[in-house]
Amino acid sequence: MKVNWVSHVPRFEQVKQIIRQYIQENNLSPGDLLPSEREWARKLRVSQMTVNRAFKELEREVVVTRLIGRGTFVLNANAQPSITLRHHLTFVFRIANIVETLEQNLYYGPVFQGAQSALMELGCSVQFWGFDQMCSLPSEGLTQRAFLFFAPTDDALPNLKSWWEVGVPFVVVGASWHDVELPSVDTDNFNAAVEVVKFLANLGHRRIALIIGNRRVPNNRDRYEGFFAGLRSCSLSVLNEWLIETEFTSTLTESSIQQIREILKSRRRPTAIFAAGYYLAAGTLKIAKELGLKVPEDLSLVAFDDPPSAGYLDPPLTTVRQPLAELGRRGVFKLVALLEGQQMPLSEKLATELIVRASTAPPTKN
Repeated sequence: MKVNWVSHVPRFEQVKQIIRQYIQENNLSPGDLLPSEREWARKLRVSQMTVNRAFKELEREVVVTRLIGRGTFVLNANAQPSITLRHHLTFVFRIANIVETLEQNLYYGPVFQGAQSALMELGCSVQFWGFDQMCSLPSEGLTQRAFLFFAPTDDALPNLKSWWEVGVPFVVVGASWHDVELPSVDTDNFNAAVEVVKFLANLGHRRIALIIGNRRVPNNRDRYEGFFAGLRSCSLSVLNEWLIETEFTSTLTESSIQQIREILKSRRRPTAIFAAGYYLAAGTLKIAKELGLKVPEDLSLVAFDDPPSAGYLDPPLTTVRQPLAELGRRGVFKLVALLEGQQMPLSEKLATELIVRASTAPPTKN
């Protein structure tokens, strides 16, 4: 018994099936004690959180019961999950192999957890596709399925428009376009960026730089436009060299690292930076420390996205927190409503929350 690390089946689902197999092969009866979560995690080389999700599923299916302080026991070895499904949905990711590390992904992990919770609540099943896999099929064959697209880029837009026009049912999660009407649930990235600029301006900052990922990604473009809207609302401007765009939101490129070093070493440097991606902010913090700058005394820093690690950096980062789990959950509910002919807004924008920590402060006088 082992987990297939290259399978598109989520690991917790594989663990769930392994535990079922273990119960059957060992002829366990109701009341028999199962190995602990820690033991399963060590044996299968997965996280304890993955095993915990598998046990929660088995508990919902009345296969096991968990007693606090005592352990997990077989309840009904022959119980089977319900075969009456409301809908069968397909989750489509632009990165085909993202499913292999879905639970650990800073963005997709919480979004998928929210979607998974909605699937369970609504009685739907799911399978996973890569975007390229979907593009290889004729549009006519897609109308009998229902899709959730996770964070597609501008490159996907022609296909999405074409599929919507021929009646393919889908909802886009984590992306939207101002000039194209498609069913979507997205974070309000534009107003989140406006709020960041206003927050920094209210602290007294007048020299604010922006580090942004590739603007072919709609979220990045919305944050970029929101940044400028925020500057305008505060009667501020920005130097061109303080606008740094990097190819990826998961890492700084060599050229963007060099640009950041140059603006931070310049005589007239920014007093605050809005890094519109968590890893961009973490990389910027590292560069600032290498240059001997103190955060927030010499430089205030705001990040977009708020994973648990943000509160443990030195200093803890001020961040924009997205409602990622709710994003996935609302996406599933919107798609099911679409399939069942319910009336609801075509697109939704979810509000963010600014989490103020120790990486921001009023600027010191030079």
